[in-house]
Amino acid sequence: MYLLNMCDILKMTHQKTIALDLDSVLADVMLIWLEEYNSKFNTTIKKQDLSQWHLHNILPLPEKYIQDLFTQVWKNRWKDIPPTNNDLSIVTSLLQKAGFRISIITKRDRATMSFVAQWLDLHNICFNDLIFIFDNASKTCYPFFLLVDDSPINAVEVLYPRRIVVFDQPWNKILVNYPRIRKLNELFYLI
Repeated sequence: MYLLNMCDILKMTHQKTIALDLDSVLADVMLIWLEEYNSKFNTTIKKQDLSQWHLHNILPLPEKYIQDLFTQVWKNRWKDIPPTNNDLSIVTSLLQKAGFRISIITKRDRATMSFVAQWLDLHNICFNDLIFIFDNASKTCYPFFLLVDDSPINAVEVLYPRRIVVFDQPWNKILVNYPRIRKLNELFYLI
């Protein structure tokens, strides 16, 4: 019988784990967030208009209001949030069958946890771990060899030998020297 310590377990998990961000990688939450924003402020902003990660730099709202609106969208309209692509269930299943561990890592308000879990079930997303981050901890604190994320901040924090794949969104166009995908199924060409 072999005894493994936690470091050994994390190393093994790290080598075969693909970490997926939730918002704007799996769940196209910005479409519904913008519906709510446009309705409240009588505007017609589209996702393509969001050229920066920090929305409070381009919209006339405090950061807390923006985050509260995200929370409200997840609590009240989670069923309306579309997947970024309709084949996510198939893609995540195939990744698991290929021997990868799938960790969904997401920063969010605690009040949205159950709605996120229900959304993942609704769309039959296959995963091994669902990791909620509530503080300012970096996603790099968690074991993975590859992270798929739309955040420019998270992208620059991932250092070799780990890998980052940027999920293409209007707010991350500044990331020109990173592998980029528009659909999760494109990941098969990069692993």
